[in-house]
Amino acid sequence: MAGRDGATRISRLPGRGRGAKRVALPLAGERIEISPGVFAQGNALLLAPLAAAVHEAAGRGRHALELFAGAGFLTLGLARRFERVTAVESDAAAVRDLRHNLRAAQIANVACVRARVERALERAALQSAAFDAVVLDPPRSGLPRGSAARVAALRAPRIAYLSCDPATLARDAAALVGHGYRLERVVGFDLFPQTAHVEVLARLASC
Repeated sequence: MAGRDGATRISRLPGRGRGAKRVALPLAGERIEISPGVFAQGNALLLAPLAAAVHEAAGRGRHALELFAGAGFLTLGLARRFERVTAVESDAAAVRDLRHNLRAAQIANVACVRARVERALERAALQSAAFDAVVLDPPRSGLPRGSAARVAALRAPRIAYLSCDPATLARDAAALVGHGYRLERVVGFDLFPQTAHVEVLARLASC
């Protein structure tokens, strides 16, 4: 992991499980703790700017939906900007970390849903909710098949889509545009220096 002073450290972490010690990451006044094996953004120097850009793209409002919430890298900041947040994550260890981080931050306006995104989007409770923004941070494979149409069907005014693969982002953004959204802005972050990979944030708005 790259530290704030530019130093790089490689350490062997203990095995994954309920007893494994979490790693703490400072994040723009917040603190999140992540268990071994749970996904985390790896460039400490860009964590705060990346989160701030996503939060700005999501805006503010009454209710936000976050898909692929992980341990709460984006969730805590969203909870400060929205009256309610529904955070969906399928990985059990990540959900435990997310709930731990929310408790530690004394945040009570987030509903954690442990489910695969494609299954959560089929639930009537989500389909009937009124969301002011949807925040997406999927794995490199992008949204599951058919999920872009279900996200678009929520008719949220804004979608903030963070991706580590511009190709799958382009595929999913095209699907969202085909269902009534327009692409407003795309911003790149060099989260993986000296590699061909780039983190990309897209903001879409309903037409």
